[in-house]
Amino acid sequence: MTFCSRLQWAIAPYAMAFAVVGPLVWVIPRLIVAQDGLLSPQSMAEEIGPADRLQRTPIFLEVSDNLLESIPIPSPRTRWSYPEDQADSAKSLFLRAGLKPAEVESLTSPTATIRADGWIHFFPDHKLVEEMSRESRATLYGELGHYPINEFQESPVLILTDTVEEWYRSSHLRPEYVAEISRMAYRRGDLWAFSDVPLLISKCQGERDLKTLYKTLTRTRAYLITITIGSQTDASAIKAYWRPTGSSFRRKDIEPLIESIKETGREVQLDLAHIMPPLARKLIYTYPGPENISGGILPDCHWTSLNYFNYEPQGYLLDSSLATSKVLEDYEKVTEPWRYGDILFFIDDVSGDAHHSCIFLKEDLVFSKNGRNQMTPWIISTIKDISQIYLSSGERHIETYRRRVQR
Repeated sequence: MTFCSRLQWAIAPYAMAFAVVGPLVWVIPRLIVAQDGLLSPQSMAEEIGPADRLQRTPIFLEVSDNLLESIPIPSPRTRWSYPEDQADSAKSLFLRAGLKPAEVESLTSPTATIRADGWIHFFPDHKLVEEMSRESRATLYGELGHYPINEFQESPVLILTDTVEEWYRSSHLRPEYVAEISRMAYRRGDLWAFSDVPLLISKCQGERDLKTLYKTLTRTRAYLITITIGSQTDASAIKAYWRPTGSSFRRKDIEPLIESIKETGREVQLDLAHIMPPLARKLIYTYPGPENISGGILPDCHWTSLNYFNYEPQGYLLDSSLATSKVLEDYEKVTEPWRYGDILFFIDDVSGDAHHSCIFLKEDLVFSKNGRNQMTPWIISTIKDISQIYLSSGERHIETYRRRVQR
């Protein structure tokens, strides 16, 4: 299949305002130290640069109180929506998910549903939602998640640790809420997912409690990365690796800093952000602000990837057709081993859609923005974390594109 047919990009809207991530398709802050470990598979990358030691600290980012004030809190009433012309199929779905016949009859009663704009809306009571099994949630929410109108099922809170308790261990979330999330979480591929946000909101005790909960649900795992610089460091190798051929990122931007550190005669842990391109340096660990939405469209992962080496972001890359042309004209498909600056596209095997893209850094590290919304920051993540999110369906793979060297 050709590149054109595999990546005919189009932007899909983001319905979920607070989700950690969501399936944005391109058809082509409070800092909390995390406690869990990290795999670093060297086999995933080509060590073409210096034998520099990258030290990493996993952290969690949560939205600022200021940003939280501008986001409407969802209703505490659970709503499941299904295409109106498939109303009979909805009953079959509920039964297949394990709901009792009497529950289905009550849930689908004409007096208990609302039909509007081509959708039929169901409103399960708290008791029904609370008593559902994990298997029932996985079946039902997996189907409801195909429709963006079901924002909590399409873009659930995703938990990248082995247990829910581990994910929220360093948070300010009340233990009883952690227990509730753990009880109602379900498997989505290799991850835990949580979609019953309205039910949890209904249990909050006052506005402060509600805002703490909502803030904590925005947790995103990222990594602080430092590079060890000392008197014996091969500065030329570092500069060569972190300034790939053909990029517009000026070598002199990082040279003075590295040389000045060497002159101290001491070993220093330099934040990797200092030797990233200016735009990435500006965006890293931040959330989109008013300056990022002046054009009426929020930046997404593809805008981030294609603008990575630009001193100023190119606004036209928000347009899917122009972004497509950019890749077709300036990039070529490559295989492993990957190099710094390569763009990794997470491709759907069936449709060929590019559900995500990110910039390869080194080892297993990538620069990424996981979604077109104000609640997802620009971060350094790992291929493992991104793959868990975007390859969880088992019917996707990674394709890599490298900028052509201009001659």
